[in-house]
Amino acid sequence: MTMADLTSPVAAAVAAEVPLLRLRGIDKHFGPVQALFKVDLDLPSGQVTALCGDNGAGKSVLTRCIAGIYQPDHGEMFWEGRAVHIHGPRDAAALGIEVVYQDLALADNLDIVQNMFLGRERVHRLFMDEDSMERSAAETLASLGVTTVRSIRQPVASLSGGQRQAVAVAKAVMWNSKLVALDEPTAALGVVQTRMVLDLVSRLKQHGLAVMLVSHNLNDVFEVADRIAILHLGRKVAEGPAAREVGSPCGVLSDPGETIQMAKTEDELSHESVAESAAHGPMVDLTAAAVDGVPPEIVAESLGQYLRAWLTRISSGDTGVLPVVLALVVIAVAFEVWTQGLFLSPGNLVNLFIESMIFMTLGISEVFVLLLGEIDLSTGYILAVGAAIAGILVQKPGLDWPWWLAIIATIVLTGLSGAVWGTLVSRLHLPSFVVTLAGQLIMWGVMLVILGNAGVVSVSSAILVNQHVLYEIVNGNIPPLAGWIVLGIIAVAFGVLFWSRDASRRKRGLVAPPPGLTVLKIGFLVAAGIAVVAICNVNRGSGTSLVEGVPWVVPIVFVVVIMWTLLLQRTQFGRYVYAIGGNPDAARRAGISLVKVRTWAFILTGATAGFAGILYLSWQGGTSTNVNGGQYVLYGIAAAVIGGTSLFGGRGKVAQAVLGGLVIGAIYNGLYLQGVQVQWQLIATGLVLVGAVLIDTVSRRGTLSGSSLRI
Repeated sequence: MTMADLTSPVAAAVAAEVPLLRLRGIDKHFGPVQALFKVDLDLPSGQVTALCGDNGAGKSVLTRCIAGIYQPDHGEMFWEGRAVHIHGPRDAAALGIEVVYQDLALADNLDIVQNMFLGRERVHRLFMDEDSMERSAAETLASLGVTTVRSIRQPVASLSGGQRQAVAVAKAVMWNSKLVALDEPTAALGVVQTRMVLDLVSRLKQHGLAVMLVSHNLNDVFEVADRIAILHLGRKVAEGPAAREVGSPCGVLSDPGETIQMAKTEDELSHESVAESAAHGPMVDLTAAAVDGVPPEIVAESLGQYLRAWLTRISSGDTGVLPVVLALVVIAVAFEVWTQGLFLSPGNLVNLFIESMIFMTLGISEVFVLLLGEIDLSTGYILAVGAAIAGILVQKPGLDWPWWLAIIATIVLTGLSGAVWGTLVSRLHLPSFVVTLAGQLIMWGVMLVILGNAGVVSVSSAILVNQHVLYEIVNGNIPPLAGWIVLGIIAVAFGVLFWSRDASRRKRGLVAPPPGLTVLKIGFLVAAGIAVVAICNVNRGSGTSLVEGVPWVVPIVFVVVIMWTLLLQRTQFGRYVYAIGGNPDAARRAGISLVKVRTWAFILTGATAGFAGILYLSWQGGTSTNVNGGQYVLYGIAAAVIGGTSLFGGRGKVAQAVLGGLVIGAIYNGLYLQGVQVQWQLIATGLVLVGAVLIDTVSRRGTLSGSSLRI
């Protein structure tokens, strides 16, 4: 646009309108420092207003005042001609104000769709409507001409700097926004990425939005800006229209009404033309996608392509759950040889799962807080307290609670302990390590108080129904025929669910794995179920005793895994847990309550640990003051981390804690069969844990390194 364009009838009509946002006399102090002093600024629709100035001029402070992050000390804001007070980001978003910050406020561990809808997810019947969100995100990106991403479902960590900016801009404009503020959108970008972002800015203007561009780069400013305002030490010292005429002399603004000009050489324009052409080139190479961290299932069109991309991704260092699976195989083979065929016998495999269930459940409980980048050291003694509460409620004369009510009460009470730790961590910002370490001591004392002088409680009686039911949770078995029937129902249900979901997404043009991969997943699920039921149905009794069937604890733990997986993968709460673990600032700016999410995560950790206590009570037929809660919490953390949950937050799944628990259980079971002393069992588990943390750290560094290279 040139000066001639500004005098056209359309431009004149736009200029004659009341500015979308008008700032008058904005002051902002931070203690003795005055960041803004009586700043006036108009932001009209359909124009790009550039805000320029040196570092410390007040540009970012003014942007945050508009976004509602800071509250001006003095001054007024007028939105579409009426006075408004913006008390927070939600107020700004309600008006139609969106801000793209210099750090972009994106969670690298989430994909493009998840970032674009963060804090505003669409929900249908308790679960997020992923299909609807994906379609809307794709439409928004297409309307902005963003065509360089391989898949709308690829993690933001796999994007280049320009692509990240494009996602941040698309996120800002998809909510019926009227004003988009961009804080240094081209900082640290290359020529191609800068070209992409400037094209996006031009498209925003063409869509009739008001754009405020904060930038140090005058080349970018003069290319896209209609007006320029200059801040110096918190004051607006100049404002005027920008002219971009090739070959014109570089002007200097000395009067608010004077035109700002900047010359562009033919070489610069030619270079930009080349960059623009390169910016829109196709990017569909599967090998490159795998190296960049794009999940193979979202870019592959066949099972063969998926396997090749998966192998490439593994060779680049992103191993996923492969290390823990290989560890299980190695452990099984080694102990099978060492014990001369005893380790993989049906009876021992069932015992192995039962012995591992405590590690699994405690590992699941730790996943919630580890995803946030926190930790809970009290879960071992929460387990002990949960076992004591459940045992006392059904066993103590005068109480005799129904077994189901005792279970509910135990889960609720242990969840309350998590609420206390979560409140201290989230509201008072105390370190979770210190808070839960104190919680460990507190729960240890509570256990001693509950058990009293006797120091023991038993639930193994076959006479009293409530005690017997609790005992049978782990020690009872499903009849063999019933086990096969249950397996058939589960296999059919999950097979139909997986196939219909993926087929429906493919039919509607949404991202879905290739059909061969879906069939492979269903086949693996069925095969695993058949193996479990077949092994458990083998008679494990000795002599004339008959012990066969799937232990009740197997489907119980399966239900817990499914339930918590749905919570973390399909609900807003789960999305927020991952977002906070990936980028707390991004979650906060999206309007997510970090206090509420963190508190509930600790509550769920405590409640799940309390449920682990019920399993322990059933397994042992009672409980006593000899429960080593300090050791159990270490096993729980180890199970989660060995399974693949990151200590740095933002990455991990519930099912991975099950795999980690199996690794620990296999080590203990195999060494116990050989009569190895407990100290070597501890050493072996510790070495496996160090290996898991090492893999996590190396993988994370590789991801960060790759991201920096792409920027």
